[in-house]
Amino acid sequence: MSLQEKIVAVVKFKDEISYYRSKRADWILDLNKLRQAYIDAGYSMPELDDSDRFGIHSIADNNFELFLQKMEPKKIQKDTLSLLLAKKFPSAHSWWDVGEIFPTIFVDFDRKVVGAFYYEGTKMEVYIPNEWKGEFIDFSNDYPEEVFPKSEKFWIKGDSDLLQILNERGRSK
Repeated sequence: MSLQEKIVAVVKFKDEISYYRSKRADWILDLNKLRQAYIDAGYSMPELDDSDRFGIHSIADNNFELFLQKMEPKKIQKDTLSLLLAKKFPSAHSWWDVGEIFPTIFVDFDRKVVGAFYYEGTKMEVYIPNEWKGEFIDFSNDYPEEVFPKSEKFWIKGDSDLLQILNERGRSK
């Protein structure tokens, strides 16, 4: 999974949940740390410049609202994701068949917490600003209702949790 691959991100800001579909690199909140990790591993890395994520290399209190403004065109409506899932769900044998629809990262700007859940790729929960907390967690299922309400999860319709059903389908194979 490359940094250019598109993922779905959940963002919580001012107690409101939004979804975005954009490059994985957009959600590495501290690009400086990622760059330094490559350098420490012996790779030659170019300096970051203004072409790298709108010139916002590390998300901080003084720039995260600007970051969200710049990301606005990459916002995707919860209903759009719901419709995509509805189209693919009947023929999906497991989560693996529709995984690109589900969020990979939950960025909570209110609590300064990043939760990430993925099967491969750059550890988005590691390359975060110093004052943030990062965790590898199944936030779709494990975050409490007050953090990620069921009403904001496009895969839950009434009493039906389509993610749970997909996971059960996968286990039964």
